[in-house]
Amino acid sequence: MTDFDEIVNEAIRLSKRPNVLQHTFKQQLDFIRDPARLKVLFCTRRAAKSYTAGVYMIHEAMNNPGCNCLFIGLTRASAKGIIWKDILKTMNISQGLGISFNESSLVATFPNGSVIYVTGVDVDEDEMNKLLGKKYRLVCIDEASMYTIDMHKLVYGILKPAITDQRGSICLMGTSSNFTRGLFYDITTGKEPGWALHRWSAFDNPFIARQWAEELEEIDRLRPLFKDTPLYKQWYLNEWVVDTDKLVYKYDFARNSYKETPKSLSPMGWTYILGVDLGYEDDTAFVLCAFHDNDKTLFVLKTFNKKHMDITDVANKIKEFRDDKDYPVSKVIIDGANKQAVEEIQHRHHIALEPADKTGKSDFIEIMNAELIQGKIKIKQSLTAITQELMGLVWVTEGDKIKFPRKEHPNLPNHLCDALLYAWRFCYQWLAEPEAEKIVKGSKRWYELQADNQWEREREFLERQQGGENLWPSDDGSGFSQI
Repeated sequence: MTDFDEIVNEAIRLSKRPNVLQHTFKQQLDFIRDPARLKVLFCTRRAAKSYTAGVYMIHEAMNNPGCNCLFIGLTRASAKGIIWKDILKTMNISQGLGISFNESSLVATFPNGSVIYVTGVDVDEDEMNKLLGKKYRLVCIDEASMYTIDMHKLVYGILKPAITDQRGSICLMGTSSNFTRGLFYDITTGKEPGWALHRWSAFDNPFIARQWAEELEEIDRLRPLFKDTPLYKQWYLNEWVVDTDKLVYKYDFARNSYKETPKSLSPMGWTYILGVDLGYEDDTAFVLCAFHDNDKTLFVLKTFNKKHMDITDVANKIKEFRDDKDYPVSKVIIDGANKQAVEEIQHRHHIALEPADKTGKSDFIEIMNAELIQGKIKIKQSLTAITQELMGLVWVTEGDKIKFPRKEHPNLPNHLCDALLYAWRFCYQWLAEPEAEKIVKGSKRWYELQADNQWEREREFLERQQGGENLWPSDDGSGFSQI
């Protein structure tokens, strides 16, 4: 066969190949044809994100014989439910693509040797590590705002090298959620450069636009209050808002912040407690709290957090807090999970520590929340790191419900929150009593009290005489004597 014959045969083959992009709408086509190697699709619900991923992977598989494509969901089961039957199998039948499906391995093989793999990675990091060593033309990660694993490691550490050989692309796809932290959030809010960001809503999807409009009209007519909920703003408007019902801590800036501690409190009545949460790849966090003998409010004065602190670094930072003459620390409460670290800090660095009691954590969080709601815990307004943690940390959920037993979402930072909780459990602001009133002899208040005391003595004298007692006021005016 001559070179010309091969060219003719290839042209005939290409002419017979189905055009899987023929039913895509403009925004989908723009996304698929964008040459960027790192792309994000940020859309409302029902905007055809998953269908876009399916069409994109099939298109790449058909046009690049022998290539590998990968679809990642939160779990293997959820990934299969999203892409396997309703998208890949449906398109295979409708367009006669000749794809072979392996149900046990979730591998779809094309006649030209290309393969689409379907998997989930959010169960644990072992699932993520199974992706090491493979080469991909295209990777689509669905529900990208919802992962608990380290997305930076998944994308930059594992997948980015895997698309190098075939000059492939990585696509993150998702809708806003409660998790206002992480790679997807940073990209969609402009904090993470280097990504091509595409946005559209269900109104741009011609196959659902009319139904979507009817759905919104029905909500507006029958459930108008639902429009004020975080869920509506996330799913229908694609806005980054946190469902306060899912928040671990009930912090409110207006209620729980302060600029300066009350000047009326005596300088002598303060007690200072330092909470420490140990980490290394995660932050080590320090939170300095103070309470006063005459005030039932706990004040958060200082915080510090940093990654990759070794034991000496931690000890030196504790000493720095402890040696501050303005805030003399009386106790250091530390995460006791790393017993070796705690013992070395105590014996080698001569720092007295008390291990934090971590049992019943969620129950103590609720008790602490009661004080937050009552405004009995206040955090200095300049301490933005801890307030951002408090306002972003949510419970793990199943669907729209909090999962029990309750656990903090592992993809969100909580280290300053933990250090605060450790310190709070050793603070006793709830025992505070008002300062005794100081009365200067001869002042107006002194005369008022003298008058009150006189009337009280007269009343007691009359009551006791009516009871048959023979009484006479004592010479010093302090009471009565028998006569």
